[in-house]
Amino acid sequence: MSKLRTFARIALGGLAVTEGALALQRWQERREVYDRAARRAAELHRPLVVVGDPDAGAHTRLFRAYGCGDLCVDLRGCPLCKVVQVADLAAGPVPGVSDDTAVVFVSCVLEYVGDAAAAVRELRRMAGSPENLFTVAVQPWSVTASLYPGARWTAVRDADQMRLTPVASPQKALVAGTLAGLLAAALWPSNS
Repeated sequence: MSKLRTFARIALGGLAVTEGALALQRWQERREVYDRAARRAAELHRPLVVVGDPDAGAHTRLFRAYGCGDLCVDLRGCPLCKVVQVADLAAGPVPGVSDDTAVVFVSCVLEYVGDAAAAVRELRRMAGSPENLFTVAVQPWSVTASLYPGARWTAVRDADQMRLTPVASPQKALVAGTLAGLLAAALWPSNS
């Protein structure tokens, strides 16, 4: 086996382990942040609004990390949640949620919205204050952040604010090209 092939296989294995560890970290963070949001909602006697189907992600279909809250808001609905509002965060006020009346939990959704600024405004409108808004985001340096289908933004938390930046085409091309090169090197037939 050539040195390049060995290197590529080790790199791909390391990448797979890293991405798996990051997915596990997100799963745990979702559980913890959801629990904090639920406690906050109970303390304030406010409904807990969960933005995004808890079972929509590739990993969360296998092991659910959080619940539906009192209301689940999702672009396509949520088949397992009892109370669902089909809505697009970026399209204006979510029906049934008044200004400054809810505790809002959003997990790995903002990366996929069309208009990030409008979606954040809607989250803030429902929550009223940053203390009532609980978010989890895909780690911006991960392969998932660049290549997950539909990903448009990477999210970075700065103190109490989430900063969203576009996933640029060159970034996607670089990550995809690197992966393709590693796969080609790892799977290239030997000359023996």
